[in-house]
Amino acid sequence: MSLLDDLGGKLNKLTGKLKDADLGDKISEVGNNVADALSMGAKTAYGRAKNAAEVGGLKLKLADARKEEAAAFEKFGRRYMELHGEDADPDLLDEIEAIKAAGRKVESIRKAIEDSRAAQAAAEAEMKEKAEEQKAADVEEDAGDEFSETVTEEERPAEHTEEGDASKEAEEESVSEPEKAADQQPDEQN
Repeated sequence: MSLLDDLGGKLNKLTGKLKDADLGDKISEVGNNVADALSMGAKTAYGRAKNAAEVGGLKLKLADARKEEAAAFEKFGRRYMELHGEDADPDLLDEIEAIKAAGRKVESIRKAIEDSRAAQAAAEAEMKEKAEEQKAADVEEDAGDEFSETVTEEERPAEHTEEGDASKEAEEESVSEPEKAADQQPDEQN
């Protein structure tokens, strides 16, 4: 039965009694019963929370104990393999073969990791070497560019200056007026 069902049942009993007795006394009794029910519910909730905390702590202790047990079994198994691996009890041959197969797999994976690291180191060394070669080639190219960038005055384009612009205007004005007029007239002879 849940706490709410219990509380609901008590309230129904109290409301039934209200009809038969003095209203003030009954309201007081209902209030006391509700307080008792709430107090009991709080005690129940507290008890459950306390129990859950205790159980949670015990579960953590259990997990630690299981880890210790597993470590002890592992230590025993390793020791047994060291002492009796080759001449072990025939009943344990399947387990011993599984341990040996797992050991071979571990070694294979370790070797693959070492090979991968070595390949990565070689690739990084090769990339570093190529970068140094490229840097050296860039330095040589830059040194060659210093000589090719020297431009003589004749190769350099003319700059616009006030003196140069004035001399061009003077040349244009020196064209005779009759020549300009002849250029502007349409060809009427055709």
